[in-house]
Amino acid sequence: MYSKKENILQLVSLLKQNKVLHIVVSPGSRNMPLAESFYNDSDFKCYAVTDERSAGFFAIGLILNLNCPVAICCTSGSALLNYGSAISEAFYQELPLLILSADRPQAWIGQMDGQTMQQTQLFGNMLAKEVSLPIIKSEEDSWFCNRLINEALLALFSPKKSPVHINIPIDEPFFDCTATTLPVARCIHRNRNIENDWNCASKPLVIVGQMHPNDTELLSNCLSALNCPILSENIGNLRCTKNNIPLFDAILLNSNEVLNPDLVIYIGGHIVSKRLKQWLRNCHPKQCWRIAPSGDVADTFQSLTDIFDTNPSDFIKNLTPKKTDNEYLSLWRNLNSALLKKIDYYDYSSNLTLFAIKELIQSVPSQSALFLANSNTIRHSQFFINKELNFFCNRGINGIDGSLSAAVGYACNYDHLTFLIIGDLSFFYDMNALWYQSISPNLRILLLNNNGGGIFKSLPGLNESDAVKELIITHNKVTAKGWAESVGLSYFYADDNSFTMHLLEILTAPSETPILLELNCNAENAKKEYTQFIEYLRK
Repeated sequence: MYSKKENILQLVSLLKQNKVLHIVVSPGSRNMPLAESFYNDSDFKCYAVTDERSAGFFAIGLILNLNCPVAICCTSGSALLNYGSAISEAFYQELPLLILSADRPQAWIGQMDGQTMQQTQLFGNMLAKEVSLPIIKSEEDSWFCNRLINEALLALFSPKKSPVHINIPIDEPFFDCTATTLPVARCIHRNRNIENDWNCASKPLVIVGQMHPNDTELLSNCLSALNCPILSENIGNLRCTKNNIPLFDAILLNSNEVLNPDLVIYIGGHIVSKRLKQWLRNCHPKQCWRIAPSGDVADTFQSLTDIFDTNPSDFIKNLTPKKTDNEYLSLWRNLNSALLKKIDYYDYSSNLTLFAIKELIQSVPSQSALFLANSNTIRHSQFFINKELNFFCNRGINGIDGSLSAAVGYACNYDHLTFLIIGDLSFFYDMNALWYQSISPNLRILLLNNNGGGIFKSLPGLNESDAVKELIITHNKVTAKGWAESVGLSYFYADDNSFTMHLLEILTAPSETPILLELNCNAENAKKEYTQFIEYLRK
């Protein structure tokens, strides 16, 4: 019989799957659900050692004899401190010692309750990893708990062996040990042999997040030969167009189960598309592989099964290409082609924002760099393709900070044109970037001024709140004219498509000064026009 606490059930299940089967238990009441669960499972071998200080060194002896990880388990409070000497010894001997500490719920820490103390950050840099599990109340808690346990166990089995600490808050009642089975908790593997799984996958899907252009040339060639649909935004900087599906976000407006992958391979950094992330979190692919040299756990789609700490190009080259006529790839390509035609035929005469972004992206000179400020500029630009462009964006933390500054900094050492598409909120937030004394004449700024944070106007339900209208959506009637001209930029202004087209020609031409083109994009019209465009694509 096992404890009914789900965080304990997941922990016990994953310890079994990872063959951490030797547990040195010291007595206490708060860790009783753990002890009971281990003791009643014949796969575990438990050792009772009363003194925690001795128990830690007892475990070190077992590790040296068995050449495998061993766990020590204690109750809450000062009991954990007594492991300190053994933890330091294990750290300097590079031994895989796993510390399991029962704890009180976080709400009671520091509230003068018995046997409570802050049980994390006690052992400093002598731990390869430390996690504190949630008390599970929701599906998200369950996913979070599973991910934390996997992260801890991956660290325990890393090449440089070091102690790992898992802290387990346990709420009352904690003497109910009536669960008869363990859950099949998801186990995340590192560098597993996946040749057979790859060969059996009938609907593999590749996701490429943000990448630097210098890192994508070889990868683009490898991915193109793989014959799988590749979902990547402009900021992924992939050069292969054969199997790339740039309009995936629009395709997912009408997604159905036939598009659901059985395998996802995730390469690179952030994905902007919220629709893509939600879709993958809901369709639960059987396998999800994260390819990243750092080896860090990034469970973006809540379905991670494998981590490969290797170069993505090397990994892809070792996979056998799928058949060129596979149905899954054809399905994605056909849907993408149909949407490309619809976008080409769309009448942009009433949509100044999309019109300007489209014309700029498709007309900039080759070898140009294009910076995208966050939110709407990234989403809008995804509808339009220019494989000669290098795309950049501050997507590490996804804020509006420094969008203008990053473009200014890039342009100052770049021999070709550097473009920036930016909204008014991002621009005015970072306008001091133009104080830089020697702004490159190759800098080109397209400022989309819709008098506030346009993204907040487009989120369903959010714009209906009076508080949002007054406090969140920044209302301004400011233009960049005075500031731009005072720091030496050539300034142009437009509020209709015909004049914008003329000014875009000026924006993309050589100039002895940096240029800023400001478009007056009426906020309400922009929201309405974009909604109409999305409905057009959805039909």
